[in-house]
Amino acid sequence: MVIITLASSTTIKENAQGFFYQYTQNKAKDIATFFSEEKGYVESFSIYPEIISLKWDTILPTLLDIKSNSSTIDSFLLVRGNGSYFRSDNLGNPAHEGLVTPDNSDPNSKPISLTTRDYFQRLIVQNTLSLKHTVLSSPNLSKSTGKKQIVMATNIHNSNGISCGLFAVTITGEVIEHAVNTVSNDLEKQFGTQGNLFLLSDDGAIVSHIKYDREEKRYSEQILSKAETTDILSLPETLTSTITGMLKEKSSITTYRDDMKKVWHVAKETVPGTNYYVLFALPENSLYSAILTIWQSLFIISGLTLVVVIFISMLIGKRITKPLVETANTLKNISQGSGDLTYRISVEGKDEVSDVGKHFNSFMETLHAMITDVKKNTSTMDGLSQDLSSRATNINTDIGVISSSVTDLNSQTEEQSASITETSSTIHQIAKNIESLTQQIEGQTAGVTESSAAVQQMVSNINSITNNLNRAGSGFEELLSASSTGRESMQNVRELIKNVSNQSAHLLETNEIVDAIASQTNLLAMNAAIEAAHAGEAGKGFSVVSDEIRKLAENSSEQSKVIETELKQVVNTIETIVAASAKADDAFGSVAKQIVEANGLVQEIRLAMKEQNEGGRQVLEALNEIQNITVQIRDGSLEMNQGADMILKEMTRLEDVSLQVQRSTQEIGRSSDAITLAIEEITSVTVRNSGAVDSLKDIAGKFTT
Repeated sequence: MVIITLASSTTIKENAQGFFYQYTQNKAKDIATFFSEEKGYVESFSIYPEIISLKWDTILPTLLDIKSNSSTIDSFLLVRGNGSYFRSDNLGNPAHEGLVTPDNSDPNSKPISLTTRDYFQRLIVQNTLSLKHTVLSSPNLSKSTGKKQIVMATNIHNSNGISCGLFAVTITGEVIEHAVNTVSNDLEKQFGTQGNLFLLSDDGAIVSHIKYDREEKRYSEQILSKAETTDILSLPETLTSTITGMLKEKSSITTYRDDMKKVWHVAKETVPGTNYYVLFALPENSLYSAILTIWQSLFIISGLTLVVVIFISMLIGKRITKPLVETANTLKNISQGSGDLTYRISVEGKDEVSDVGKHFNSFMETLHAMITDVKKNTSTMDGLSQDLSSRATNINTDIGVISSSVTDLNSQTEEQSASITETSSTIHQIAKNIESLTQQIEGQTAGVTESSAAVQQMVSNINSITNNLNRAGSGFEELLSASSTGRESMQNVRELIKNVSNQSAHLLETNEIVDAIASQTNLLAMNAAIEAAHAGEAGKGFSVVSDEIRKLAENSSEQSKVIETELKQVVNTIETIVAASAKADDAFGSVAKQIVEANGLVQEIRLAMKEQNEGGRQVLEALNEIQNITVQIRDGSLEMNQGADMILKEMTRLEDVSLQVQRSTQEIGRSSDAITLAIEEITSVTVRNSGAVDSLKDIAGKFTT
């Protein structure tokens, strides 16, 4: 008995230590489960494009919606690389794009920096390789609310894989206190009232300390409700050195003696997926209290057992045979039966054999209940299998509709791409027409310049004739004495007048060219307006330019008509002068007799030359106006050309977008095909599952329940 007791004690000690460590592991897993939701949010949101690009206003509504449905998250943080940050429950300072400042109403208030926080140091400052990590902070007081909290944070990588900031959630001390109290609600039942359960950060900070409260008569959290933060240095020196050694040596279980020489057992387990540890310290007498009870019970039982064994031995021999035979016969009948689970062994007496019968009947009851549950669950599984098959068929049909819609969308996208290509070709043609118009306008500019030079020459000739006539009037007596010389001068005058007449004819031809160009410009402006209307919104600016060109063309046409009228008057005047010169030349021989009449003719010529000079000046002004209009038309043509280039760029971008949409629809089509294959596989699995359920029903049906 003593040997059995010693062996049992050793086994119980080993089991107690194993249970002690297993309990610590379970608490670590429970706490990891508590943090799993927050960790999932932090790590999944950290790769969102809006988070990476620090677009707080864009992602904030989504974060607020998540927070409203979470009972554990206090707020979300988006921290820039310089330590300034946005917080979901703090509107921030509008003068700093919503960053949190000490006084958000003061534009001069500087953003609060988190660069000194332990999680910022780990993830940004000390993380020189920009490795992706998620860490839990030591307890701290919020710089925004002043409340005790912990922060779960992960670093954000930019497109180059470099850490550019942090994304984090905050959890208040009250929430963590409730969680750890829930986790430790079975501590008294399992280990009594002397245990100490710690939640530690890997830097030695004490996140939570659970111990037995004598007033409340239960285990409760001791430090999270307090404003100050603590670390392992605040614990007794022997416990501090033990914890430090376990963290350094990465050991899981150890023992130590406190100042009162009391032996304590300590177990440590990492909270999975975090940088926290669960540490459980328990006195040895609490851990092995079951062994002491067993020792006491065994000594008492040993004496009683010795007396009882002698007496029972005498009775067993007589009573054991008959019940065993009956039990054997009953088992034989059951083994040869047809699976009738309602059959029971007849049990009489209270000895071990009767206990065997009772336990066998209990086994039959359990088996009966199990087979009955199997039958019920088989029917349920059969219904679920049929429902799954029906749902898979419906999903397959829906995927077919989606695939058909994607095919139609792809076809429409191809048609759109073709339309865009055709429109782009049309815009190219318009651009070529505008370029041709520009060349014609340049030609018109050169023609107008030449016409201006010709008119200028004509005006100079008219001035020269006028001067000659003035000299002829003032020196008329010399003309009488030198009639032969005067007759030669008259011949020169006739030649000059012929030149003026020829130049006037050239001006009429030039004016016709200007009128033709104005007509072509007006027609081209109409075509440009039509194409701008076809281009819709993109062609509005182009339409304005075409209207201005049309107006300039109409003004050019009107000015051309005025010039034509003036030139015809000039030609008529020149023809009159030519006729008068011819008469003067024919009658020059009798100039002496007709000096008075000749003097009158000279005065008429002087007046006609004055009018001709005025007409030439007006023609020159009109040509200058035409030249200015031509410059405006040329500038408008350049603007039209630039507008056409802009439209071409937009059409090219639209064509690229259309190609991207086409590729996306093709990818959706391939994905729907993959989903169809997956649904077909599910259908196949459902069929196999139905076969297995039918087989299970057949097996269960062989038993009578």
